[in-house]
Amino acid sequence: EKVDTPFDGLMAFSDATAIWGLNESTLRKAVAYGKLVNGVDVCKFGKQWVVAVSAMKREYGTPK
Repeated sequence: EKVDTPFDGLMAFSDATAIWGLNESTLRKAVAYGKLVNGVDVCKFGKQWVVAVSAMKREYGTPK
């Protein structure tokens, strides 16, 4: 049985960059410039950034 969790729809920057074919610095700059909003689209846990899949699709389209 599938259980929904608050972590559904989140992925690490490293996974997102591999799927969308981007550089990790591109996502960090998107946060710095406000394209991806910290606390809404992305969040940092320790040294690891996570991003919402919906935000990636909104900003970068469907993955290749």
